[in-house]
Amino acid sequence: MKTNYDDFTKLPVAKMAQSMADMTFMYEETRVPAKHYKALLAKPMAEIVEDSVAINLLNTYYKTLKTLYDESPKWFMQALLCIDMKIKPSTIKSEEYQALELTYSKFQENSAKHTDLEYLALFKNIRDNGTQFLMESDGLN
Repeated sequence: MKTNYDDFTKLPVAKMAQSMADMTFMYEETRVPAKHYKALLAKPMAEIVEDSVAINLLNTYYKTLKTLYDESPKWFMQALLCIDMKIKPSTIKSEEYQALELTYSKFQENSAKHTDLEYLALFKNIRDNGTQFLMESDGLN
């Protein structure tokens, strides 16, 4: 049995883009111009592969950090603090170590997040509202 996909894959890029725009419109009358899809379809494979590689590297970092966090949330937080404060644990001074210990205690007591709340809110707003939110909030629009 022949499907819509079979015909779709044989279309030239311009008609494929228009078909995608038409299909998108059928979902709650969402309007996306065909030129948007045409640009995405014309994107070089190298860029697509580059994005895929970036996501795979991010996943590697995530897994590594998650493992470190799971092993010792305290040392994880303190290592992040050392990075932010440009302190090398191998040459840490007594007052810096004391500051690390007490800062972690306060961090734990307050059930704080590792990422500043401002950036968590920014992420959520961009995720939920798109880049338009960022442009409007920065006065770029």
